[in-house]
Amino acid sequence: MAGPIRTIPTMCPMNCLPTLCGMLVDVQDGELLGVRGDKDNPDSQGFLCVRGQASRQIIGNPKRLLKPLIREHRSDDAWQEVSWDEALDLTAGRIAAAGREATALWSGHGNLANNSGLSVGSQMLARFANLYGCQNWNPAMICWGLGGFGAGLTGALKINTKEDMGANAEFIVLWGANLASQPNTARYLMAAKKRGARTMIDRAEANRWFEGLPRFESRTEATA
Repeated sequence: MAGPIRTIPTMCPMNCLPTLCGMLVDVQDGELLGVRGDKDNPDSQGFLCVRGQASRQIIGNPKRLLKPLIREHRSDDAWQEVSWDEALDLTAGRIAAAGREATALWSGHGNLANNSGLSVGSQMLARFANLYGCQNWNPAMICWGLGGFGAGLTGALKINTKEDMGANAEFIVLWGANLASQPNTARYLMAAKKRGARTMIDRAEANRWFEGLPRFESRTEATA
């Protein structure tokens, strides 16, 4: 006989900073039944984008990798399943051969995206780098990290919040913003526009990467 369905309030694990939407998870007998937005969350107010809704596919996915794979060369059939001991021995041997001065660790963004707020895997990797004395690269370096650094250089992090933007901003620049996955920011943007604030959207379309062709085609749009 099936047990009762439990609804557990939590946060979306997809790490769409600065959103972190509220999520309700339905569980029965240890099995995930579904996820949905939490209307009681004061920030996301029940919204859950397509990435958040698809997060349930991580659990029990038959294509999810559960054991290490290694390859000696690049080909369709090069990946071979090995034990954890074999994978660790291979990694340790190559690190030792290169030396700590020539070793850098990069955990990849998935380590953050699947346990946002805790980041235990990344913290353990950083601890290892500190003990061994090698470099440790933040996964955010390819993503929102550079944007946050730019915002910090302009002073916006010290004086601005999305609530303050909605109430007081007169001119807003959206630079590489993905409002589809950050609805909490969009809500305050619309409030500012209704007050009469002006917005500027910069869109860089990197659709020409071949030698001899223009590298970027950019367009800047200003709206009242």
